[in-house]
Amino acid sequence: MQTGSMLIRGGTAVVGHTVSRCDLLIQGEHITAIGDLAEAEAETEFDADGLLVLPGAVDTHVHFNDVFMNTVSVHDYYTGTLAAAFGGVTSIVDFSNQVPGGSLAKTLSDKEEEAEGKALIDWGVHPVITEPTDEVLDEIPRVVDEGAPTIKCYMTYREDGLLVEDEDLKRIVVRLTEAGGMLMLHAEDNDMIEENVPRLVSSGKTAPIYHARSKPPEVETEAIRRIIQMARETGGRFFIVHLASDEGLELVRLAREEGLDVTAETCTHYLVFTEQMLEREDGIKWICSPPLRDRLIQDQLWKGLQGGSIAMVTSDDAAYSWQAKLHGIDRFDKCPNGIPGIETRLHLLYSEGVAKGRLSLPRFVEVISTAPARLFGLAPRKGSLTMGADADIVLFDPEARWTMSRERLHMATDWSAYEDIEIMGRIVKVFSRGELIIDADQCLAAGGRGRYLHRRLGPTFRGPK
Repeated sequence: MQTGSMLIRGGTAVVGHTVSRCDLLIQGEHITAIGDLAEAEAETEFDADGLLVLPGAVDTHVHFNDVFMNTVSVHDYYTGTLAAAFGGVTSIVDFSNQVPGGSLAKTLSDKEEEAEGKALIDWGVHPVITEPTDEVLDEIPRVVDEGAPTIKCYMTYREDGLLVEDEDLKRIVVRLTEAGGMLMLHAEDNDMIEENVPRLVSSGKTAPIYHARSKPPEVETEAIRRIIQMARETGGRFFIVHLASDEGLELVRLAREEGLDVTAETCTHYLVFTEQMLEREDGIKWICSPPLRDRLIQDQLWKGLQGGSIAMVTSDDAAYSWQAKLHGIDRFDKCPNGIPGIETRLHLLYSEGVAKGRLSLPRFVEVISTAPARLFGLAPRKGSLTMGADADIVLFDPEARWTMSRERLHMATDWSAYEDIEIMGRIVKVFSRGELIIDADQCLAAGGRGRYLHRRLGPTFRGPK
C-alpha cells in the first residue's frame, strides 16, 4: 500500500465514450489505474456505488474581478473558485483585460497577484487585447510561451474601450496563429448595436426586453460572417465565444466543412432560459450579451450541441451585485451584462441534458470537461478520467432531486437567476488533484492551493474541403 493512495470503488465511470462500473486508483495527485481493482488496496477508500464518476469540469469562460460598465464582478479568486468547486469545476480559465497603456504580459502578472493565497482550484489566463499596437502584437509569442495561448478580443463595446476593428483582428490572428495560439472573439456587430440602442432609448423603449431587441440574432450572425471571412483571408485559428444565433451556428458548421479553423461554444443560460425572462419585472437579472433568444433558436442550439457543431458549453460567469444590476432598472443599456453561473453549469446540463434525453453521458462529459481541456491546451492532464491525468474527479448522484435557489448555492452574488429550478442529480464529492475539496455542503480546501495552468494548444483543425 503506497503513501497518499486512494481508491474510488464501484462507481459508474465515464471514460471517453465508455460508461461502465469500475474502480479508480489514485496515487498522490494522479490517476494510476482504472478497471476492476478488487485486489488493490489504498490508504483511503470511497464507496461510489450508485454514483457517477466524472472528470472534474473545466470552465474556460469566467470573469473574475472583472471591471465592466462602471462596476466590478463580485467573484474574485476565492469566492469564484469556491463557487466553481461546489459546482464540480476543478479548472478555470479567466479573462484578463489589457489596461490602457499596459503591456500584454501584465495581463498574466495581474491574475497571478489576484490568485495568490486565494485560488482553491487550478486556473489559467486568457489575455484580452484592447490596444493592438505593434508593441503589444510583438508580445504575443511571449505570452503564448508563458502558457496563455488563447487571446480574446471584442468586436463591440466601444464606450468601454474594448472594441477592436477587423483589420487589427487580422493582424492579431496572424501573429497569434504563427505563435501557436488561437483568437477568441466576442461576435457582435458594433455598428448595428450603435444604431439600434439610441433609436430604442430615444423612443422610450428602455425595459429589459429591449436589450434583446437592440441585439437581434442578425447582430451576432453578421459578426460571425466577418470572422469566417477573416479565417479565409488569414488561415487563422478562431474561437467564437457564447454563440446564441441559429444562423451563426449554421455559418460555423459550413465553415468547418470548408476546412476553416473556426470553433464555437455556447453557454448554459442560452440552453436553459429564453428571452421571455427579460419580460419579467426582474428582467434585468437576465441581461447578458448576446441576449437570450427565443425557443426556436434555443432548440437549434441544443441540436448544434448534440451534433457537434457547437463544441462545448461554458458558464460565461459574470457576477455583478444587485446594486450594480439596478443601474439598468430604467435603461437596459446601463445594466452590466452578465449572469453568474459558474456553480450551476454541471447541474443544469445534467438535469436539462442527460436527464431529459438531450445528451448522452459521454457527450455531457465531452462538452463540460473533455472538449474545453482539449481545445484550450489542458489535455491530457485535465478533462478526462485517464491514467496519468490529474485526479480531478466528481462523484455525482444521478437520482437526487432538489430545488436550485440562492440559499442552496455558493456564488457570491446577492441574487440569483436560478430560483426554483427543479434539478435532477447532485454533486456528492469533488476531488482536485487527489484532494477531497468538496464533501456534500462542506468545503475542505484552503485558499491558495490552486495552481497556474500553463497551457499549450494541440494541432490546428483540418476539416474537409
